[in-house]
Amino acid sequence: MKKLFTVGLFFFCLSLTAQTGVFDVSQEVFGPGKDVLITTELQTLIDRCAEAGGGKVYFPAGEYLTGSLVLKSNVYLELGPGATLYGSTDMKDYAASDGQSLIYAKGVDNVGIIGSGTLNGQGDSFWRGKPRPFNRPERFILIVESTNVHFKDIKMLNSPNWNLEVRNCDGVWIDGVTMISERKAPNSDGIDPVSSRNVFISNCYIEVGDDAICPKSQDGVPTENLVVTNCILDSDDAAIKFGTRSEDPIRNCVFSNIIIRNTDYGIAFFAKDGGTFENIRFNNITIETTREAAADATKPSGTYPIFMDLERREGKLGVIRDIYFSDISIDSPSGSCLFLGQPDKPLENINLKNISFVLHERPPFAGKMKPRGVRNLKNKALNDYSDVAANFSFAHVRGLYIDGLSVTDRSAGGKNERRFLWGYDVHDVSLNNLRERLPVANVNLPMLHFVESSDVEVSNSSPRTEGTAFLEIDGEASTGFTLRNNDLRKVVKLLETSNGADVINVDDRQNLRK
Repeated sequence: MKKLFTVGLFFFCLSLTAQTGVFDVSQEVFGPGKDVLITTELQTLIDRCAEAGGGKVYFPAGEYLTGSLVLKSNVYLELGPGATLYGSTDMKDYAASDGQSLIYAKGVDNVGIIGSGTLNGQGDSFWRGKPRPFNRPERFILIVESTNVHFKDIKMLNSPNWNLEVRNCDGVWIDGVTMISERKAPNSDGIDPVSSRNVFISNCYIEVGDDAICPKSQDGVPTENLVVTNCILDSDDAAIKFGTRSEDPIRNCVFSNIIIRNTDYGIAFFAKDGGTFENIRFNNITIETTREAAADATKPSGTYPIFMDLERREGKLGVIRDIYFSDISIDSPSGSCLFLGQPDKPLENINLKNISFVLHERPPFAGKMKPRGVRNLKNKALNDYSDVAANFSFAHVRGLYIDGLSVTDRSAGGKNERRFLWGYDVHDVSLNNLRERLPVANVNLPMLHFVESSDVEVSNSSPRTEGTAFLEIDGEASTGFTLRNNDLRKVVKLLETSNGADVINVDDRQNLRK
């Protein structure tokens, strides 16, 4: 009778598993642990779960070790509290046919990894103390050509390469995920949406040794409809980076309620490969560039809270247009913001509203070079104006609209002056409500300086100058400058120009200090 009861209980448990769709690893795999490789057993569970119509492969508290796993449709991995799934440190355990990733899926629907447990890639074992090129997995997690992809509440630690790439996917939800890799861990990107659509990233903490969130496009497929909100990003490179791979459109993106800290580039555009970046919005964001002097010393490009660059790696030039920045506060030890188009492909419709910039140091600009974003670009950049001493520099722009821009300089002042704003070949410009607070007023450089630019209006601003001009205009093509409703009581010299005084129309000269 007892034997009959045991057999009945066994079949009852199997039936319960099939009904609930939960495959408990601790009940199916004997003696798991950090040193016991169970790749085959875990893949068998995933396959059985898929064959049963879907469900969850559940990891209770404990340690587990695996090589490459392939997810199937309708199957979720659930890492319970206290569960840690380790990636193998032996490359023989990573399947070359599956992108040499720890977790891989292609052409599936309704998959993901959930739970409050941890994935640990043991990534430092592949690069620490070893020369390049590293023999390591290509991705921690790679999902390709799939729909309804979910990652929720998990922790991803010590990635061997990019943490998470979703490539040509439609419908991706990444919520409450923590990603932490060493700051010096090479290529440890956080989340890379590549040629994917309808991607939602929210409530994530990302601290990595490369770009934190990095949209890209390739193979004729755009990246579009990307929403990122309520995240904290800490990056050794760019916190938010568009490109460098950008063959196809990246469009319709919204970034909001984000804290960026300890990064070289806060928000960066590297348009290299002919794609179009358009209709992208950034709202309610704080940016702190890196305070690590040792990191800065190795990068002659310096740090940029906002950086936008259009250039050709090979093939045609791309397009950057309809980009909006609003309600952004910047705290930078020594950085500046740089926006660079090309003479034959200017940036179009660039909007900045309610931007606050706090500067702490003023190193020299001489010798600076703009970041290129890729190692293989060795030629001299044709549109590099990173050595112009200015807090905000714009080159080759059609349609620049700024409403509410303040710069607070907390340096000792005097040495290494900066222009508030510099523009070269910029046209159709509206500057409203500019504010600058300097410890010592400039005596050599103007507040605003335009070269070969036209149709520029400055309004509702309160400049302060001493031995230099509020506005300097150079170049034969410069024309159509208007000052309107500004408070000029702290201005000694209004204008410095090389092409005639009639290029400017002043209707508030009566406020000029005598």
